[in-house]
Amino acid sequence: MKNASDKARNLSITYMGMFGTGATHAIFEDVTYTNVIMQSAALYNDKGEFIGITPDYYPEEFKQDTRFVSMIVRNGDKKSFPQSFCTDYNDFIGKGTLEHPSGGYNLNNKLNRKGPGFFALGSPFTVEAGKTVVIDTFTGLSSSKDNENYSDAIMCNELENLLSYFEKSEAVEETLNEIINFHENYCKYFEFQTGNKLFDSGFNKNLSFQILYQTFMSRSFCQTQKGYREIGFREIQDMFASMYYFINIGYQEFVRDLLFEWTANVYKMGYANHNFYWVGKQPGLYSDDSLWLLQAYYRYIVYTKDTSVLNEEVPVADGNNEKRAVRDTLKAIIQYSACISVGDHGLPLLDHADWNDCLKIDNNYIDGATKEKLYYEQLKKTNGKYGDRFVSDHSESVMNAFLLKLAIDHLAEIAALDQDAKLTQEMSELSKVIYNRIQEHAWKKNFFARVLLNRYKDGSYTYLGAKGDKLSDDPNIDGVYFLNSFSWSVLSDVATDEQIGIMVDTIKKYLLTKCGLRLISPADLNKLAHDTATGHYFFGDRENGAVFKHASMMAAAALVKAAKKVKDNELAKEMTRIAYFMVDLVLPYKNLENPFQVAGNPRICTQYINTETGENIGPLLSGTATWLNLTLISLAGIEYIKEGISFNPILREEETQLNFVLKAPKCSYKFSISKPAGFARMESSEYELLIDGKKADSAIIPMFTDEKEHTVTLQFK
Repeated sequence: MKNASDKARNLSITYMGMFGTGATHAIFEDVTYTNVIMQSAALYNDKGEFIGITPDYYPEEFKQDTRFVSMIVRNGDKKSFPQSFCTDYNDFIGKGTLEHPSGGYNLNNKLNRKGPGFFALGSPFTVEAGKTVVIDTFTGLSSSKDNENYSDAIMCNELENLLSYFEKSEAVEETLNEIINFHENYCKYFEFQTGNKLFDSGFNKNLSFQILYQTFMSRSFCQTQKGYREIGFREIQDMFASMYYFINIGYQEFVRDLLFEWTANVYKMGYANHNFYWVGKQPGLYSDDSLWLLQAYYRYIVYTKDTSVLNEEVPVADGNNEKRAVRDTLKAIIQYSACISVGDHGLPLLDHADWNDCLKIDNNYIDGATKEKLYYEQLKKTNGKYGDRFVSDHSESVMNAFLLKLAIDHLAEIAALDQDAKLTQEMSELSKVIYNRIQEHAWKKNFFARVLLNRYKDGSYTYLGAKGDKLSDDPNIDGVYFLNSFSWSVLSDVATDEQIGIMVDTIKKYLLTKCGLRLISPADLNKLAHDTATGHYFFGDRENGAVFKHASMMAAAALVKAAKKVKDNELAKEMTRIAYFMVDLVLPYKNLENPFQVAGNPRICTQYINTETGENIGPLLSGTATWLNLTLISLAGIEYIKEGISFNPILREEETQLNFVLKAPKCSYKFSISKPAGFARMESSEYELLIDGKKADSAIIPMFTDEKEHTVTLQFK
């Protein structure tokens, strides 16, 4: 606070907030309990000075995460801590309001005997004429998670060390500048230079920040439908985008460590914990989880050529201090999903659900741990061998089959990079088997099914998600259609050109709306189960027919991939138009064009769009940001392969120029793309490609290691 006047000012500051509860489960069971198990406590340093407030929980288990708040007032050469406090919200507010509390100036200095964990710290100070007073507050948490000998004394020591570290105001500024510099360097991996300030800042700054943030926060940020959530295993998708940013500022080892954290949540059998931070939970409950891990390792290894990561010993989630090589964990995931946890058609079981949390088709589902127990009982009873199918009549997830096919292909390619010929051959043969199973059992006239149903012995229902499934809730639509069936059939290289064309026509009829691409067409899933999306939400919300932007951007990525390679130029043009249409609906800053109707957030991607109202609805953090990033980079033409960068851009029809800068670990690139107005792509258009001014023989750009800047110029004719 700077005093710009010519006389001294006597002021007082009050800093207030609310501590979280250690009893997260009680937030939605017994709120009173969260209050009576805590009381407030004052913190003092070795000199006897009051330095802050902490909540004091009674049950021992809740003492393992101790929160605190402190304040330092810096006035010239003098430093002081808070002079007063309040821990009773009612006393603080009095007859006033939160904006204008009655007790905001005269804090009562009383410790409260129960919660909630309100706190207010106050300090009077004088600002001399022309002088500045700096006030820093410190709010944080001390935890047993990184100290097995944790106690209350540990927290006090850590807080004193923290305050000692930041004793001088310059230390706070240095730390802040360090964080700012990190973000500025982090964002330089990929920077568009379109001249559109909203787009450039939206992608270069805001989107890259959201991907960074949710790499760590994931579903624990914001309140969704639960009072608490953790990192979801499938949220490793955020690393699909963020790893390139990290690696380019020297954080390759950090990326490896993150990969190992996810790997350590995979069980010996190959299923994974659905949620984790320090301790994993919900083992094998959602069948897609572990399959995403192979995409992450593939991206990392192809980009860095670091195959040594496959030999690293990482713990298994079973415990007992057992470890195994990453390679063996990846193989176990494939064996579990391709051989053991499969249904009548040899495709992966759905279990509780897959990526679509509300696709809970089997009321009698079992989790991974239960399945493992029953599986060993089955082997003993049948004298079978490990690797045999787990026998059940449970449903099969076709989306998981696509993820499995892609995971197998990825393992084959990274095995080839590691010169593991045997594993490469095994995976190549298995890929063909899975491909044939999908084509034989999951293609249903005009779309790939979403789920194969095995429990109806009378054949009343045999599949969900294509023409003739008898589950549409709209008499004018001949079946239920799921967007993900299209997306992952393309992304896994299963769908043929003919099938892609048929599915795009179907999407345009039943899934494409003015608000974007629906996740699902009208469905009556209550015919199959009691806990599905159609039983939870109005049509147009969340998994029940909303434009679920995470899935919509997966679809956009698939449309872009297909548009680059299909032979039919008109089909490629149509898919490109739909992809850009969807991108424009998801770009956060676009909400500013009609903020009172579409709402949302102008900087951060939200989860879905209601197809009736057009409103953008949270939570804020979801896979939307990651897949928007991946889609835009793909549209710009960048794809990493073992030989380097496969360059294959598709611009908007009205665009005639696109420039961007790309950083690699040991060089950088300046890309310039020009074309006449209209549709152009490398598959069917004439072009000239120059690398450092020399005509290129192919569209594969080497990953240079000379620490220099290289120019890439593409001109469509």
